[in-house]
Amino acid sequence: MSKARLWGADNMRLPGAAGARPRYNIAMPFAWINGSFVDEDQAAVSVRDTGLLHAAGIFTTMRAVGGRPFRLDLHLARLRRSSDALFIPIPYRDEQLEQAVIELLRRNSLADARLRLTVTRGRATDDPLHGMRLDPTVLLTATAFEPYPQEYYRRGMTAVVLDEQKANPYDIQAGHKTLNYFSRLAALHSAARRGAGEALWFNVHNYLQSGSISNVFVVSAGRLITPPTPQEMQDQAVASAIPYPKSAVLPGITRQLIIDLARREGMDVVLGALNIHELLNADEVFITNSVMGVMPVCRIERRAIGQDRPGPVTIRLSELYAQMLEAAREGPAGNASRQIL
Repeated sequence: MSKARLWGADNMRLPGAAGARPRYNIAMPFAWINGSFVDEDQAAVSVRDTGLLHAAGIFTTMRAVGGRPFRLDLHLARLRRSSDALFIPIPYRDEQLEQAVIELLRRNSLADARLRLTVTRGRATDDPLHGMRLDPTVLLTATAFEPYPQEYYRRGMTAVVLDEQKANPYDIQAGHKTLNYFSRLAALHSAARRGAGEALWFNVHNYLQSGSISNVFVVSAGRLITPPTPQEMQDQAVASAIPYPKSAVLPGITRQLIIDLARREGMDVVLGALNIHELLNADEVFITNSVMGVMPVCRIERRAIGQDRPGPVTIRLSELYAQMLEAAREGPAGNASRQIL
């Protein structure tokens, strides 16, 4: 019998009765919520959950390869930094979360998957003795991995520049992946209506920060340039070269892996500021995240970047990243979680 769960025959309405339509046996994927595995359609949060009411939550999106999470250690480390900064407690140890991820992949019969781990402050109640009490919600979902169309990687993606919306580095949420995501989704929707796959954000000082769902890299005069994150801005050598005092750049996991790969290849990596002119006159532009990997951007609106095709640096880093994923897929159990460059 298939591992997929089937409903009993008594739950099916057989054809023939007047006005009746058959209901088919479709297995519902599992989710993991607050320590329990449940059908996705039965997973529930309180109507008082502060993640629902106030977007008081954080999340991370990950890949699984070969039935194991890819660089889960880095994702959890970033999640915990955001947890500490935004007062959102995570009531589970990393080992417990890793076991939940692996078991969820097994229960859903997924080898290559897209995973999302969400943590909210949960329901807040007043405790007469101890003040406010939080009951965090921790939710994990997994779906089959659906790659971007190969045509995007061959011809490059088109991106647009946001004219009116600006990334605010002075917001407490800047540099964190929070549930307050609607402005980014709205920007993506606007980009799609204009025939583009990503919308690029500049900060209130008019310097490039990121895409709506990605980090941005520029190749110019032999240098690989990417805007620094808030953590990187704590380095005085980096901060002194940046003409703005704070960053709104998310410390992307794929971004860091690409920086490490580029440095290992001997490339000149620069954490630097980029204005609109430097972006439009770049030799190459590419964006990164855990789902798309390394995505060439060959057009900024109607302006071709470089030769209007993926450049050699983008292609090389994409190859190296693909090799890293393949090594994780073929490696021993646990290798995907803590692969070392």
